[in-house]
Amino acid sequence: MPKVRQDALRGAAIQAIKDTARHLMAEQGTAGLSVRGIAKALHLTPPALYTYFTSLDDLITALITDNFNALADTLEHARDALPVEDPVAQLEAVMNAYRQWAVDHPVDFQLNYGNPIPGYHAPREITVPAVVRSFVVIVGLIERIVQSERYAPNPPYDTIPPHLQPALQRVITEGGYPVSELALYLSVSGWGEIHGIIMLELFHHIQALVGDTATYYQEQIRRMMRAFGIRPKG
Repeated sequence: MPKVRQDALRGAAIQAIKDTARHLMAEQGTAGLSVRGIAKALHLTPPALYTYFTSLDDLITALITDNFNALADTLEHARDALPVEDPVAQLEAVMNAYRQWAVDHPVDFQLNYGNPIPGYHAPREITVPAVVRSFVVIVGLIERIVQSERYAPNPPYDTIPPHLQPALQRVITEGGYPVSELALYLSVSGWGEIHGIIMLELFHHIQALVGDTATYYQEQIRRMMRAFGIRPKG
């Protein structure tokens, strides 16, 4: 069999395994994910799966990495669709894209940010580069904003709590990120707020209270940016 065809068949088999794993997680949660369950759904023997993934952890790592890269692609596209001269509009678009990706891919989002899988530990050398891609989009825009006239320091977010400074500085130094501690602090603070809203939406806890969740989320983004001291254009 020609190598090109072999590679195509192998790629299709790997994708089928990933799709089946996602389907099982959607039905049973992350705790229900197993090699035996995936093999049964695909009418294969468990040993057959090990020709594609050396272990269940290897498969989970591949899923997580795919998810973070897909999210990063979405955020980069949202950023680049708007003029670079308006980083505030870009930031709002990116945060809306973050929520929409989560709503469109709830199983993937929960795998990355929600339910932990007992006994699984993500290998940082594989997953961190993918994680950083989406992180850089957001913190990079905030760094540009805080260095522009669109930012007016607003208490209490104009001062970084002293107990956080060592950790923020360590992340910047170890990651080699060309951003200020303030930009990273605002990014983490904002991420906590929007992530909380998204998780409440994914688990259907907030819809009855706010109605249109997309509108509510967007309103909270704008409120948060005003609280940070980020000013809209005009």
